[in-house]
Amino acid sequence: MKARPIRFLPGLFLILIFSFFRTASGQTEEDCFTCHEETIKQKISSSIHGEVGLSCLDCHQDLRGVKEFPHAEKLQPAACASCHADLIKEWERSIHARASTMGLARVHCSDCHGGHEVRPATDPQSSVFPLNLPRTCERCHLGQVETPRGQEFIRQYENSIHFRALEKAGLTISANCSHCHGSHDILSIEDPEAKTSRKKIVYTCGQCHVGIQQAYLEGVHGLDYIKGIKDVPVCTDCHLEHNILPSADSRSSVYATKVAGVCSRCHDDQAIAREYGLLTARWKTYSETFHGTASRYGDIRVANCASCHGYHDIRPSSDPKSSIHPANIPQTCGRCHPGASRRFAEGKVHLLPDQVEIPKYRISYIVKMIYIILIATIISIFLLFIAADLGHRLLKGKSHG
Repeated sequence: MKARPIRFLPGLFLILIFSFFRTASGQTEEDCFTCHEETIKQKISSSIHGEVGLSCLDCHQDLRGVKEFPHAEKLQPAACASCHADLIKEWERSIHARASTMGLARVHCSDCHGGHEVRPATDPQSSVFPLNLPRTCERCHLGQVETPRGQEFIRQYENSIHFRALEKAGLTISANCSHCHGSHDILSIEDPEAKTSRKKIVYTCGQCHVGIQQAYLEGVHGLDYIKGIKDVPVCTDCHLEHNILPSADSRSSVYATKVAGVCSRCHDDQAIAREYGLLTARWKTYSETFHGTASRYGDIRVANCASCHGYHDIRPSSDPKSSIHPANIPQTCGRCHPGASRRFAEGKVHLLPDQVEIPKYRISYIVKMIYIILIATIISIFLLFIAADLGHRLLKGKSHG
């Protein structure tokens, strides 16, 4: 009986040796799953990290060399930089990394990409797949984060033409949050290098709208934009930001009856006019015309600013390529007025009071006044006729009574 312990010494020695090497080498993959749920193992195996054979310790590097288990409950963030150093550098410059300076928690990789279930952006199950990304961003931006313009500003994206194409039609190429704001390098709109800053927004939109960007840059607005003039209108000044709607939608900022109002924000601004030598009263002089009056009453067929001046490729009237160059007026006006001749170019739409005495514009003013007087006279005659007829009927009724 006394020899029995000696018999088990070799086995005990092997166990001790195994335990020593196991402890010396730190935690192993199998050690993790003695405590952690099987579902985590399944998530890892189906993730992009599992596909390339990364282990728990490749991400949780602070557990390397740990000899006592269970380990600390709170671990350091996963060591994403060991593989994604370039992306981490971009993130460190972003507003997400600097969120703590605004009293908010920093946004880490796992907040967007997930924890153990990280999948490539091309995987439809990924939280950053184009169709899923808006909902991923909304988890914070419609919950934890109060933006200066409020949550309603964020929700406006859900009404936009971009979101409709994305979620309703499943077009993954339609603009989502990262297309406009960036992925890891998201900066504040106040930062000149932000993709949504005035300095960059034209090129950001131009990623998808290549032809429109080219037309804009060749126009009078685009040329000033290239020069860095701060007050020049850019995409978001006309089309807005999140709530971009098709021009045929009556809620759109560029709906036919709203275009003149959008343009007048700059062209009727006295400060802008003084600084850049622009003519003012564009809205007033347009609204007094037949086109302007009809537009105010909801007629979407009549000409507005864009009908005559163009949309993105707006050029000065002195430019032979301009739609309002005298040589091109017949064609421009002819879109609504078939057979329009060169005489259409002799009239002036935006006729200011101090231009009335100019001989070539006087006839336009006289014709305009004749129409106003004639219309007022006809309406007055009709009102008098109605009043006289009504009075006659009342008197006739009393006499029969």
